[in-house]
Amino acid sequence: MKNIDLRFGAKLAVLLPLLLNLPVSYATENQAMDKPDAAPASSSSPISGAQSYSLTDVQRAELVTKAEAGDAEAAFRLSLYYTFASSDEAQRTRWLTIAAKAGHVVAQHNLAYDLYMSGKDLAEAAHWAAESSKNGNAEAGDLLKEIEAARAKARGSRP
Repeated sequence: MKNIDLRFGAKLAVLLPLLLNLPVSYATENQAMDKPDAAPASSSSPISGAQSYSLTDVQRAELVTKAEAGDAEAAFRLSLYYTFASSDEAQRTRWLTIAAKAGHVVAQHNLAYDLYMSGKDLAEAAHWAAESSKNGNAEAGDLLKEIEAARAKARGSRP
């Protein structure tokens, strides 16, 4: 029994530092993305995933202005805020749709996935998956196949 504990402990000792660094480095990247002129954040102060998507009122207003002017990245950033920090589904979908229409590949994929999983509009889901795939997202092709299979199944189940 002790050998198992030691082996597990040795594996944990190797893996734990790697696992602990992932959220810190990701959070640090997000902080740097929001403030490109700022000095890099210290990796000694980890933040949660929701905190990494948090925005001040000023930041949110600036992103809204940019997104409404056609900035796909700003609209996508707002969708992330409303997904993780605010949990407002209507606002999330609004900004995700704006980002997708502006050509944001990940937003196109996420919108397709949301529409597919909710079963709201499989034709629209297929459209956005196809757009994301056409714009270079390799995963969108697999999603499109799933959506098309669901559409075919739905058509086949009608009387």
